[in-house]
Amino acid sequence: MNLKTSDRLVIVTLSKRNVLSLLHKLEMEGSKRTLTRECDDGKLVVKVEPNAEHYGTRQPGVMHPKTEEFVRLREATG
Repeated sequence: MNLKTSDRLVIVTLSKRNVLSLLHKLEMEGSKRTLTRECDDGKLVVKVEPNAEHYGTRQPGVMHPKTEEFVRLREATG
């Protein structure tokens, strides 16, 4: 995990391994659903949450059609 910060911008670069671990943590019973990293400027916390919790009553934004299909297939298979 890499972190770059400026006055109003934080860029977090996650490895595929980290992204997949967050996806696993989303489904894993008892998981805190977070990755943390100590940084020079403090601590970075990346949290994952279920769609219903994140979006509430609003609809998620549109993604590239291939990405939509990838997500749809993964959500369908659990």
